[in-house]
Amino acid sequence: MSQRTNPGPNPAELFSDEDVYEAMKKIPGYLDISAGDFKELYLLAYQHAETRLYNSVRVSEIMTREVVTVLPATPLAEAAARMAKHHITGLPVVREDGTVAGVLSEQDFFRNMGDGSQISCMALIADSLASGGCPALCMRGTTAGEIMTTPVITVLENTLLHEAGKLMREKGINRVPVTDNSNRLLGILTRSDLMHAFPDRGIL
Repeated sequence: MSQRTNPGPNPAELFSDEDVYEAMKKIPGYLDISAGDFKELYLLAYQHAETRLYNSVRVSEIMTREVVTVLPATPLAEAAARMAKHHITGLPVVREDGTVAGVLSEQDFFRNMGDGSQISCMALIADSLASGGCPALCMRGTTAGEIMTTPVITVLENTLLHEAGKLMREKGINRVPVTDNSNRLLGILTRSDLMHAFPDRGIL
């Protein structure tokens, strides 16, 4: 897991007027500023710093480097078990040379179960209960490469974070593989990475 850049929680919620007064007492000389003005100034400075960081941080600084992957030939049963084990809803599908072939997500499974109308876990459960069967049985013997989403949207490691966040928002995706110029996988950027790095921005 990569180290994340996190400016921290909203400072206005962390300290009281008494905290400000005590801090001001420790500064030599005379300060012609009220506690309220000081807190407002501090908050504005914090917000400015957070915006500056968000607009200057590169994807490589917060991406997850230890990525769970599968090969195109990986059986879906194995891919699903791997996703369940690591509590993730999607992962990159990589070739033997480490290049990205596609992305396998929960939605890819749903689209290929039964008649393809299942779009959520509850829809799948409802269909199973109504039919008395298992919609996933039709995928037995299928591989990750057969149902993965491709071509895949990727970003380079030096992509600015706000550009990657905008791309994910516009495409409606929860994760994006991070690659080098030869399309070799270097890491993955997820909604969780963005929210952990900048929890106050409402990025996605």
